Amino acid sequence: MSEAEQIERLKRIIEEQKITISQISHEVRNPVTVINSSLQLIEKKCPAIREYPLWQDTMRDMKYLLRLLDEVSSYNNSTLLRKEVLDTSTWLSGFLSSLSRTVPAPFSLSWQVPPALPAICADPLKLRRALENLLRNGFEALEDQGEVSFLAEAKKDALCLRISDTGCGIPQERLDTLYQPFVTHKPDGTGLGLSITKRIIEAHRGTLSLETVPGRGTTFTVLLPAGPAVEDHR
Repeated sequence: MSEAEQIERLKRIIEEQKITISQISHEVRNPVTVINSSLQLIEKKCPAIREYPLWQDTMRDMKYLLRLLDEVSSYNNSTLLRKEVLDTSTWLSGFLSSLSRTVPAPFSLSWQVPPALPAICADPLKLRRALENLLRNGFEALEDQGEVSFLAEAKKDALCLRISDTGCGIPQERLDTLYQPFVTHKPDGTGLGLSITKRIIEAHRGTLSLETVPGRGTTFTVLLPAGPAVEDHR
């Protein structure tokens, strides 16, 4: 079976077996969490083990496994929304201010959030996850230095959010598979980040698009329906 066929099979399994996958992910996470805690305790009690040739690889693989389980669960549940009316300007400003404290040096994050944006009806946790994914992708695209910027504005009956970076851009040949689950070109990527983001945005009846120029950067644009009485489709 080719890699493409394996990916398609995984996608079908995820779509057809959502409840089962959630249960499996939950059951697998429990022993994995126990194993991870045991490894951390061993490292604390026996610091010399850090010098063992395979120890760092083991800890890195464990971290990746925990992240993969988290993202499989997030992908599976990304369309299940608990919506509430958000004061968009206040919510975005608080989110970006909090996130700015974690920006890796020497990069920077700038944002423009007008004070009177229209309210939206959204799941704040899921929407935050989607925007964090886009911002993280922006920072991962930067090299020696650079900036990620966030612009929010009202567009007729929609809220428009633009996340731009001054990084390496996305090669044309990768665009067709950009949102496909389990397709990644990052050494430690799961291939689920942008898939989760797109599903969350579309579950909010929004759209996600991008413009990219190799060597100059990428801009992701999110359009979300504005108004506090947007019908909840689950």
